[in-house]
Amino acid sequence: MIDLELLYQNYEFEEVSMMLARALALARRKPQLSWFDIQDELKIGFGEAKIIWDWLVDEHGATPRVSEHWIRAGRAYVLNNPFPTLEDMAIKMAIGERRAFFIMQELEKRGLIKIQSDFSFERTRRMASFGDLVRQLRRVGVKYNGRCEPQLLVRTLYIDPITAVRLSQYGEENLGLVWKERQKDLL
Repeated sequence: MIDLELLYQNYEFEEVSMMLARALALARRKPQLSWFDIQDELKIGFGEAKIIWDWLVDEHGATPRVSEHWIRAGRAYVLNNPFPTLEDMAIKMAIGERRAFFIMQELEKRGLIKIQSDFSFERTRRMASFGDLVRQLRRVGVKYNGRCEPQLLVRTLYIDPITAVRLSQYGEENLGLVWKERQKDLL
């Protein structure tokens, strides 16, 4: 519901209510709804359409689909975090909790995790080591033109900010990567 707060910050209460009502009506007409359909119908941007689609999925108004991209992202989250949970996964991946749950179920089907009763995960494989994180950092550096700032690593590797800062410093000192827009007082 945090995402809905963003909608309420950008639009009037009546506008948000109308958008949600129109999206719900669209979901009833079209069962295999996607965020693109919402964007096209309501004439809104990607961010707003994604928020409304996640809301529909969380409220059982739409059926979520889990793409290979989200499964890879969920795998990275599970392997790169010491104590992965459903709520934290939804927050770090910026998706709704129901979609995060479907990703969890898919990861369980693939034998990567076992879901606990409190919706935490028990990994069936070992957690990513520092060497694994460095390999992932190198791939991020190649993809993003030698950049390694912590915000980028948090967003792409789904790691916590403290680990991201340490990994960024390692990348800068040992791999020749750079922080874009680094604060002057940190130099």
